[in-house]
Amino acid sequence: MMPNNVRLCVAAPVYMLILLALAGTTVSQEHSQLVDIGLIFFAEDVERSGADRVLGLTPPYWTPSPEQIALLESQLRPYLGRVTQPKAKVIAARLGSYRRQYFGYSENGKKWIFVNGFCEGHWKKEDAWRDRVVLVLDGGLCFFKVRYNPSRSQFEQLEINGEA
Repeated sequence: MMPNNVRLCVAAPVYMLILLALAGTTVSQEHSQLVDIGLIFFAEDVERSGADRVLGLTPPYWTPSPEQIALLESQLRPYLGRVTQPKAKVIAARLGSYRRQYFGYSENGKKWIFVNGFCEGHWKKEDAWRDRVVLVLDGGLCFFKVRYNPSRSQFEQLEINGEA
């Protein structure tokens, strides 16, 4: 049988390795802000969430304010209703059942908010959306992405997932 102090010496490095491995894959709730319809990722957590790699977001990152998100949200449904994609109108009608992740990033000196939306069928069965970027390559109407320019109050580059 191993003495207690040897077990502690073996267990501590293993525990530290597990913590270090997890640090790069999840974001603490203390480093993001939950709002009524989604989660605002803090600037320092964009890379940790995987959004920079998975969504192609570029630094410098910044943290959108709840007021900016409220303004964005007040304009999202009308925008989706105006877009020529028929699926966008369906999402607009169901928008209340979707959750969103918000990431602040910069491109060519302009600030953008990346909106990553997903339907109730996804967020109700999996809580990981509060810690990690949600990326699904199919799923149809259940998943959409769009970017928003807060200085111009304008959306662009709407992407709605296809069906597998």
